[in-house]
Order: sequence, then structure tokens, then C-alpha cells
Amino acid sequence: MLSRLSQVTHHLVRRPSISSLRTMSDPFNKSIRTAACLIIGDEVLNGKTVDTNSAYFAKYCFDLGIELKRIEVISDEESEIVEAARRMSANYDFVVTSGGIGPTHDDITYPALAAAFDSPLELHKETAERMRRIVKARPNAPPYDWDTPSATLTARMRMAMLPSGPKTKVIYVAEDLWVPIAVVNHNVHVLPGIPRIFVQMLEGLKSVLLEDKRIDQELKATRVLISTPLVESDIAEFLTKLQERVAAKGVKVGSYPRWGQKWNTITLVGTDKEFVESLVEEVERQTKGKRVADEGEMDEPTETQTAEAEANTEARHQGGSEVKEKQVPAPAPEQAELTHGIKDLKIDG
Repeated sequence: MLSRLSQVTHHLVRRPSISSLRTMSDPFNKSIRTAACLIIGDEVLNGKTVDTNSAYFAKYCFDLGIELKRIEVISDEESEIVEAARRMSANYDFVVTSGGIGPTHDDITYPALAAAFDSPLELHKETAERMRRIVKARPNAPPYDWDTPSATLTARMRMAMLPSGPKTKVIYVAEDLWVPIAVVNHNVHVLPGIPRIFVQMLEGLKSVLLEDKRIDQELKATRVLISTPLVESDIAEFLTKLQERVAAKGVKVGSYPRWGQKWNTITLVGTDKEFVESLVEEVERQTKGKRVADEGEMDEPTETQTAEAEANTEARHQGGSEVKEKQVPAPAPEQAELTHGIKDLKIDG
């Protein structure tokens, strides 16, 4: 009898897999389901710089099947960084910060995070050595004495002063970049604010996350776009009832007017691809719509935008990244030394 009970218990009790045991024992390797993005910089809040990093991170998370739950923009103030970082680290699996890791007085992300998580700043020797090696290897690198103390050397080494301790980790994602992704409190990942480097480092991190099997690809969402000629008020009742009906299956129904255009957009988003696909025919029928791959697919090629549509497009691009690129002066040579293989970039802001 005891033998049979033992056999039943053996089958009922699910033993954790090797991968799950590894995740349980390694706080740096926990599964990622939710994410948050913290943009740090006065220049974003005062309109000098247009943030494009959070938009890229949103697409990055969607493509990986991570649910991005929050994006915040805060000032270069220690108390703001400490509060936001602690809250996000506690509430979400994967936190990314952008900005504030340069050599000047207003770059305080590392010190603030060190204070937030009791992880004192220390010179990270490998980062300092990589900086020296990669910068010196640049074809256009100006002569510089790396061995004699100076104000410039102090400023450079400031960028290698990283939070330290058992809750921290450093990840290098590219051979041509000395700047690392500093991980604090096991899940806060510190990245620079420069869009091209931010993107390069996130893409490098992707392979690490996938290799460590921290992301369940089965949770990747499916998104279906349906263009409809009807205005939102005509389809509001149907969409409301549809959302109520499909909520239990984790599907989100969205409606997005395209001001000044003849076609508006309905979206169906969910992780159960088969179920999402089963809704398409009904939505097309009830909204006189058509499934599309791109929002503008139903627009006539020669159709002239209405004045309202043109005004909306202009407002959307006003002060955008392309305008910013023209307005921001090229960095001085001493500021352009932080990367090798990415020309004229500096890690600040």
C-alpha cells in the first residue's frame, strides 16, 4: 500500500526541470514576463531632445513576447531616479534605463542606482581597460596620455565607476563597444541615451536573453490590423461587446482613428494566435473592413492628404529625431572617443 502511495505521489508531484532550478538559484536569470522603461534626462523633459528609445524598446518587447507595462521620463535628480528605479525593480521582471551615464556632473544614473540598491560605486577595472584599449585602437584617435592623472582622465574614469556588489553584474554585448550594460538589483539594466548605441546594445542583449532561455517565445503576441471606412462612433458598440467577450482569452481590441484619412484602424492583439485569427472574419464583416499588413495599405496611392491629415503628420514629426539630428552639433573630438566602429558618438545624456 505504501509502495503504491509512493508511486502516486511521484507522479503527482511535478519535479522542477534543470532550467527552472537554475532560474530559482540565480536571481540574474529569472524568467521575463513584464518590463518597464525609465528614460532619465532633463533634456527630454525640457524639449531639447526627442526620446526615441522608449518607442524602440516597446517594439523590442512586443517582438520578444514581453509585456511592456510602463514607460516613465524623469529628471536628472537622485531622488527621482532612486524612487522610480526601486518601484520598477520591485514591480517588473525586466527594467531598462536610458541616459545619464556620461562624464559630466549631470550624469548621475550610476551614483543614484548605487544609492538606491546599496551597491557602492567602484572602478570597474575591466570596463576601464576596455575603454583604454578600444579608444586607443580608433584610427582617428588623438594622442592621449592614459597614465598621467588629469581632469580629463578623471572624467573618463567616471564612466567606469559602476555599482558593485552581489546584486550587480556587467554584460558586454559588442566587441566594438567598451561601455557595458550594468545590471543593478538583478533586473535593472543601465543603457546609454544615444539612440544608435541604445539600439545596438539592446539587440546584443537579445541574444543573451534568448540563449539563457529567460523569455518564453510561446507568449509572443499576434497583432492583426483591420482597416475600416467607418468612424469610431459607428463601431464603438460592437468593439465594446467584442472586448467583453474575448477578454477572458487575453485578447485586447484596439481602435485608432487616422485623422484626415478615409480608413481607420482596428487591432486584435493576443498570444493565442489561432483564437485571434478566428475573430478576423467577424470583425471585417461587422466593420466593413479589410485585414491589412500596414495601416496605410488602403489609402489610394495618388490620394492627396486632407489639410487635417497633413497637419497631423506635421505635428507628429515636429521636433522629431530627424530634426534633432540636424540641430545637435557634432561632438568635440575628446567627446567622440567612447566607441570604436560607431563614428562620432559619445555616451552621455
